[in-house]
Amino acid sequence: MAENLPSVALALFVKDEFSDIAGWVAWHAALGVKTFFIFDDHSSDGTWEILQAAAKCYDIRLKRTDPIKQPDFYYRQKDSFLEAAMECRHQFDWLGFLDGDEYLYLRHFDNLPEFLRGFKHADAIAFSWRIHGSSNRVVRPKLPTVEVFTQHSTEELGDNVLVKSFVRPEKMGTDYGTPHWFDVATERYARPSGKYVESANSVQQIEWSHAFVMHYICRSMEHYIQRIKRRLNVDLTDSSGYWDHFNRNDVTDLEPLALLPRLERYIAPIYEEMVKSAVQSLKTGFVAAGAISEVVALKADPAESRPASVFRIRSFFDTYFYYSPRQGQVVHADEAFAVREGLREVIGSIDPATPDLITLYVPGNVDTFIKFPIDPRAMKTIVFQLRHQGEGHVAFMSPMQNNYLALLPPHDGQGVTEVNRHQAGEWEYLTLEPCDLAPPEAFASPLPFTPGLHTKVGDIIGWIRDAAVAPSNDEFLRVLYAVSPSVRAEISRYVPGLLWNVIA
Repeated sequence: MAENLPSVALALFVKDEFSDIAGWVAWHAALGVKTFFIFDDHSSDGTWEILQAAAKCYDIRLKRTDPIKQPDFYYRQKDSFLEAAMECRHQFDWLGFLDGDEYLYLRHFDNLPEFLRGFKHADAIAFSWRIHGSSNRVVRPKLPTVEVFTQHSTEELGDNVLVKSFVRPEKMGTDYGTPHWFDVATERYARPSGKYVESANSVQQIEWSHAFVMHYICRSMEHYIQRIKRRLNVDLTDSSGYWDHFNRNDVTDLEPLALLPRLERYIAPIYEEMVKSAVQSLKTGFVAAGAISEVVALKADPAESRPASVFRIRSFFDTYFYYSPRQGQVVHADEAFAVREGLREVIGSIDPATPDLITLYVPGNVDTFIKFPIDPRAMKTIVFQLRHQGEGHVAFMSPMQNNYLALLPPHDGQGVTEVNRHQAGEWEYLTLEPCDLAPPEAFASPLPFTPGLHTKVGDIIGWIRDAAVAPSNDEFLRVLYAVSPSVRAEISRYVPGLLWNVIA
């Protein structure tokens, strides 16, 4: 029963992990971590702002370090971890210590409290590293780390002997040596198998049979270059030797991907809050907002005041779009199958202010987050660009990858959707069928311009600043997707990190 499960917290000391921090939080929240003690070491890339958004979704106790008072990185991390341990005493049964590139994985459980319930005989657990390589990625991906970097080293890589620890806070002493091993009685320090350690040492025999820490040291080449710049002449040098040593892609393991549907349910609220935070920051914190440009304002179209049109979306295979809660993704299916399986239909809405964009959503389900495979967005509404194909057909193009949405032939009533086609063929052809359903909320404040290639950054800032009510995420993103990529990029630079998941 739930009341018998131990409570679990995580401590994290982090700096400049904007592209992965939301996924790190979501992964461990999906595993059952109740509370996060996160110490930001004055990130400058948006990590702090993303964590503030995430703290609106989950119990994240967020603090910033003091590098002026304590200039030594080692002692800042030490002080942070000891502070977290002190705060956790008599509040949480277990406290884990991980880095932002480390993800705990359980081989036989999908719930961390259930796993820890089997360790009544232990006061600490030492999890082996399993070092993952780049999976031959050069550019920083927008998909979650676990989804992308599926290749890892073998036990022959000696660095896998290092461990990371979860401890019972009240059993932890004040001596601190490394972030790998803590001051807990050796005779009560266990391995994930349940056996006790043989010595008080952060180097232990590699054990991957029950649980381990997936350590994404390299990730993409772009990640690696940032890491070298951040830690140059501290513990790393301007050399490819570190990359050559750790970039091991010997074995492909897709087993952890089974947790992705749950991960996406936990990451989607963070993504929503990130965009909301961006809009709020642009509304209240942007001092140098430009005035509405006259040339653009003159292009305003009276059609903007008309209501949005709503459509069912029929595929080339005479199926419709549905959200599958079990799969955590949008699929296409015939109506009988959808009713039998309890799928939720996904509807499209086109607003006259942005006629070349369609917003997809689940009507009446305000808390339903939707996701398309290979598209990094997981949100309540997802916007695609419309590409007309003739004879009443359209195709949907993702503004993130500039790839078309494809529907594979259905099997037993249901088919897969994928955002990965460079050209639109018949499998990409869709038909919009008008229906009598309520669209998402209309523009809270009328647009003083028609968004397009002539729209300037100042126009968007001025609209947000002067709006009586802040634009919704859908409104804001439709405007961004209707303007030039350079304007999108400049808006994104004003709110570092917060639009990472929605802007290409």
